[in-house]
Amino acid sequence: MRHRKLSYILILTLVIISLILAGMIWFGRDQGLKVVFLDVGQGDAILIMQGSNQILIDGGPNGQVLMEKLGHYVPFWDREIEMIIATHPDQDHIEGLLEAMKNYRVGSLVETTVQSESQLYKKFEEVLAQKQIQKIQALAGTKIKMDQAEIEILSPRGEVPTGEVKDTNSYSVVARLVFGQNSFLFTGDLPEEEEKKLIQNKVDLQAQILKVAHHGSKYSTGAEFLEAVKPKEAIISVGKNNRYGHPASEALERIKKQRINILRTDERGDIRYDCKSIDLACAVVAN
Repeated sequence: MRHRKLSYILILTLVIISLILAGMIWFGRDQGLKVVFLDVGQGDAILIMQGSNQILIDGGPNGQVLMEKLGHYVPFWDREIEMIIATHPDQDHIEGLLEAMKNYRVGSLVETTVQSESQLYKKFEEVLAQKQIQKIQALAGTKIKMDQAEIEILSPRGEVPTGEVKDTNSYSVVARLVFGQNSFLFTGDLPEEEEKKLIQNKVDLQAQILKVAHHGSKYSTGAEFLEAVKPKEAIISVGKNNRYGHPASEALERIKKQRINILRTDERGDIRYDCKSIDLACAVVAN
């Protein structure tokens, strides 16, 4: 009887191991792209996945929430995030990254030379040093390869301050992701005056999906910028009943005037795009 019980346990263990290995192989071979705008409340966090590789843009304002989201989308056996992009050092963009860096192996972190005077930012840099995570300076023109996908840093451009600045939003990392015929534009908290500079510099901003800057602030996502991007859909990452009144009615009206479909994390939760191949359009997956 005992021998039979041990045999059942052994068989069950082998089945579980086989299922895990099959899952690892399936995820590793999956060449489709997934882009998830995570519902992290009043903040930004975007997970980009292709096969077993992940890039995380910002981490929202709460480490526990971010870890729950990553646990939902990243297989439990995969404890590495290949790259993190911190668009700028504001609390609602980097606080969650502290937990991500503590719980995952992080290959590298892309950030600007702009620093914040906050204690949170100092802790952020301490964890980076402790974990010996490679730092890459975000420079316009830098390209990040991800199998068939490519991310290009579009901003900041020109001279960027080194050290503490009060207006960190103006130096937000702006990045464009291209996967075949599909394109996404991630804008951090970029204000309208900086949007105009990108247009003046004739930067290619066109993208089907736009991550609206600064959670839909009235000081971002100007009409001229929308005309340059020409998005079909606009994603607003925002918390329910937030104290800032985001998204602002002015920004919403500008987007609606261009007949752009608006998707909001406070209304839909996580917003996930599945891109099956470079020849097919990305589609929103229903929650």
